Amino acid sequence: MDANKNFVVVNAFADGPFGGNPAAVFPQATGISSYVMQALARQLNLVETVFVVPAEGGADFRLRYFTPLEEIPVAGHPSIAAWLAMIHKGVVSKQGGSNYIQENPAGKQDIHINWHSPTKPVVTMKQPPAEFSDYEFSRAEIASVFGIDESHINTDLPIKGVNTGLGHIIVPLTSLDALHRAQRNIEPLQELCRLANLREAQLFCFQTINNTYDLHTRNICPREGLEDPACGVGNGALTAYLSKFHWKDEFSLQIEQGTIVQMPSVIHTRAQKKNGELEVFVGGTGIIMIEGQILQ
Repeated sequence: MDANKNFVVVNAFADGPFGGNPAAVFPQATGISSYVMQALARQLNLVETVFVVPAEGGADFRLRYFTPLEEIPVAGHPSIAAWLAMIHKGVVSKQGGSNYIQENPAGKQDIHINWHSPTKPVVTMKQPPAEFSDYEFSRAEIASVFGIDESHINTDLPIKGVNTGLGHIIVPLTSLDALHRAQRNIEPLQELCRLANLREAQLFCFQTINNTYDLHTRNICPREGLEDPACGVGNGALTAYLSKFHWKDEFSLQIEQGTIVQMPSVIHTRAQKKNGELEVFVGGTGIIMIEGQILQ
């Protein structure tokens, strides 16, 4: 069987078996055409399927991300899953070092692998520079889109569009109860994303289920009509937002997500300044759940 037909399903950011966010990974996808990549993503029908191919511009690997409907430029949890799959398959090993560069249509990102735990290495990805949208969101339109009361929206922070590769509407809410009340009204959210030239919504509050964590978040993807159990890029955008509007100094966060869809996840993020420029890092570990082969 050709190695490029082997795939692994990795639950990235998993807090335990059946938690986290599943992504299918083809860790040696050389020779698979774009058409077949899209067909495989549709066949596997996960939020994203990622294909690892040779780099084209001085990076170590090139990653291509497909939803069941289309190719997208970058994605967080499939990136973490891809590196964990490459470690699992021996494509990447501790002997090869800890620092890598991946490339994709969004650009290049630095990857760091923490080998402290041989059974659960932690993969961290540097996010593309954050761009803040000029679109003015009203509390009334956000409340209408998500089926909540305006009083559920935190007035101490703005509703803001942040792009770190995909484009997210960041919505601060007052409590876990408010966060869990938010509805997945896909068509109104699609229209709002179209108007704001963004793709998804990342809702959050400072109240958590596990008091050792810092935030609780939800990610709603109108392009698939579903809720993402753990969104790396969305939490990266949120971290950039918090650096601008809440915490001015460098900080690290442990973020819980996915409990509302019964797939608990933990995402680690970090914000730091280098030469006056904000750098955001997103990372976590995961669990290998499935190995398979494409027979056709």
